[in-house]
Amino acid sequence: MHSLTDSQCDSIAVLDEFGVIISVNQAWCSFAESNGGSAALAAGVGIDYLAAVRRAAATDSLAAAALRGCEQVLAGRQTLFTLEYPCPSPDRERWFECYATPLLGAIKGMVVGHRDISAHKLAESVPEEHRFERRQNERDLNAVLNSVSSMIGYWDRNLRNRFANHAYRDWFGIDPATIPGKHIREVIGEERYRLNLPYIEAVLGGAAQQFERAIPSPDGRSVNHALARYIPDIINGEVQGFFVEIVDVTLIKRSEQALQCAQELGRLGSYLIELPSESWIGSPMLERIFGIGPACEHTVSGWGELLHAADRQATLDYFHQVIAERGIFDRQYRIVRPSDGALRWMHGLGQVECAANGEALRMVGTVQDITERKLAEEATQLLLDENTRLVRELISVQERERAELARELHDELSQHLTAIRAFAGAILRNGAHDHEWIKAAAQAIEDSARAIYQVSHRLMEGLHPSILDAAGIVEAIASLLEVWGQQHPEIEWRASLDRELVCPAAPVRVAIYRIVQECLNNVTQHAHAERLRFVLARRQHGESLRLLIRDDGVGMDVDAAHAGFGLLGMRERVLSLGGSLQIRSWHDGGTRVRVILPTADTPAEMAAGSHQGSTRP
Repeated sequence: MHSLTDSQCDSIAVLDEFGVIISVNQAWCSFAESNGGSAALAAGVGIDYLAAVRRAAATDSLAAAALRGCEQVLAGRQTLFTLEYPCPSPDRERWFECYATPLLGAIKGMVVGHRDISAHKLAESVPEEHRFERRQNERDLNAVLNSVSSMIGYWDRNLRNRFANHAYRDWFGIDPATIPGKHIREVIGEERYRLNLPYIEAVLGGAAQQFERAIPSPDGRSVNHALARYIPDIINGEVQGFFVEIVDVTLIKRSEQALQCAQELGRLGSYLIELPSESWIGSPMLERIFGIGPACEHTVSGWGELLHAADRQATLDYFHQVIAERGIFDRQYRIVRPSDGALRWMHGLGQVECAANGEALRMVGTVQDITERKLAEEATQLLLDENTRLVRELISVQERERAELARELHDELSQHLTAIRAFAGAILRNGAHDHEWIKAAAQAIEDSARAIYQVSHRLMEGLHPSILDAAGIVEAIASLLEVWGQQHPEIEWRASLDRELVCPAAPVRVAIYRIVQECLNNVTQHAHAERLRFVLARRQHGESLRLLIRDDGVGMDVDAAHAGFGLLGMRERVLSLGGSLQIRSWHDGGTRVRVILPTADTPAEMAAGSHQGSTRP
């Protein structure tokens, strides 16, 4: 309470609900002493102020008016009472204004003040022509102030309004004509008054203030954003009050919010570098992209510390080259984000702004986090590289198969065909004289023909196993495993085959057969396994089948770039049929191959199969 009253230059006393003074400022004491008040009244605290006014009211009409006004304020029937009264001194004419207003909050009572208005009253006594000129100037000034959309007002050192332009009606829904004389908290409300109080105290101390504030519209349907400026009114080194200018920056704030939203969606931040000092400021989104806070050094060298070690020197050299050439900064680089240690890819753009003499002043630009795009590009490139390798492997395998087929045809079939031709020619030349010789030649022809059949059958089985068409997928796999097991008795194997499994789609049967062949080949050549397990069964509802092959071998790196053509071939077979393939391997823990394929090859079923999961069985 003392800090409040002592900070004002008016004579102020705080009265309780009974009219007894509970606090005064120094100006009150000085005013009472210099204007004939008693020593007790000048001391202030504990004096019944209303009793003193009642005594004066018996002989003074102005005192009587003051008594009625104070009683009305204490009774809560009036929020502000003012009264002008003369108080001449021996050397000059003086006028004062007495005012009373209730205390706000839980404490009941009122504030009584006396303000010197001599300058204002004496100004009214100037000649009429001067008063007319002054009124005209005031009207012109008011017209100008009322035409602007910004709120402009003046509040004295007691925080009571002297002037408010028409913009106050739009912002607070209050008629500007009713604002003069009101306390600032009556206009802006208790909550905003509490928020603004530090700025009010600072401007009354002589320091200009500027801050932003959100102000709800009078109808409560929207919120306006304001930039407020408090400018002290200082005369002869003493603060008389302060001017208020409040500018509506709602559109600017909304644009900033829209820009920030767009930056968040695009993971795009903006920056400005002051080149002479190499210091920079960035948007909030840029700080988030970099994973830094205010404590981070916002300089070019500080930015360099964020760069990945492999990119740092080249990127910094490129930056300084752009500055030297007054060019465009356009570069992709990596950073290590301090907040979580993550490696992120950035795409920086920037343009150098120069002074008239060509000196580089600043660089403005944007930084976008392109990590996801780079990862997608790298994944796509890996697929392209894998596809290229797959095509080359296919060509190589095709050439090997052709060479093998040519050798088979040359080494096996050619000699038998040559023998058939030779024996047939000899029979024709011999005639029909030596029946025993003819019989032997015919037998030789039959033997060669049988050999040709066997070779042809072996070649055809290699190209397409006939058992897949003659029996079924289960019988074909069982036969394949039986033959393989006889060839490799050192490996213990066990199979669980669904004997009721029906797989009418020929491409699916071939895919299963070839995958099993490839897995058996890998186990034989690479796994060094001792045990092997097979499962071939229908999945739920019988719409797809599951093939599971597990060994206990040495394992392999399924993600290695040098993974063999066999794995690529298996993957391509499964994907082309709309299925899923999962290969998991553990060092010295074996390998597991899990295949899900549709049991039919209709487009709908293949499309459904492409969505099958790859979870562990």
